[in-house]
Amino acid sequence: MLKPLALIAALAAVLVLGRAAPAAASGPPCWKVVVSDWYADGRIDNVYPLHCYQDALHHLPPDVKAYADASDEIERAMQAAIRDNRARLAVSDQGSTSHSKRDEPQAFAGGSGPGGGEPPRGFLSRWIDWLGPTNAGSVPLPLLVLASIALLLLAAAAASFVARRIQSRRIVPAPAPAPPPKRP
Repeated sequence: MLKPLALIAALAAVLVLGRAAPAAASGPPCWKVVVSDWYADGRIDNVYPLHCYQDALHHLPPDVKAYADASDEIERAMQAAIRDNRARLAVSDQGSTSHSKRDEPQAFAGGSGPGGGEPPRGFLSRWIDWLGPTNAGSVPLPLLVLASIALLLLAAAAASFVARRIQSRRIVPAPAPAPPPKRP
């Protein structure tokens, strides 16, 4: 009886801890931040140092390279960062005092803001976004759904087992009927 409950508790703990695991004190490597930025909505919304884009391209898994446009999006964002950096250098060479740090992420001009051109999202889309993974290191939504179905099946099996045990204790076998008298 305790084994199924312990298994259910362990699975629930793994799911909760996997969903809410705190980030490391030093933070993730910048290439992971770039990949997570792409994973969130299929595009790179921030500007990162150039080595982060190159590292992200080197660390992409083979299946993402083959079946997704992550490498194209990362290269496109890297080209935009190079173009933006050159424009900033040209402006600073002309004596402008507006200078921003190169290594800090900054908002990308094509982001999804009020004027970003994104259609309004419905309730179900917002709910799935809230429930689903927040970055590339998160537990995928289909895995969460399958785990919850598995937990429900385990709970149903445990309830059935307990009900059968209780029912078998209650049933008292009826005495066997007496054999009919023999006729001479």
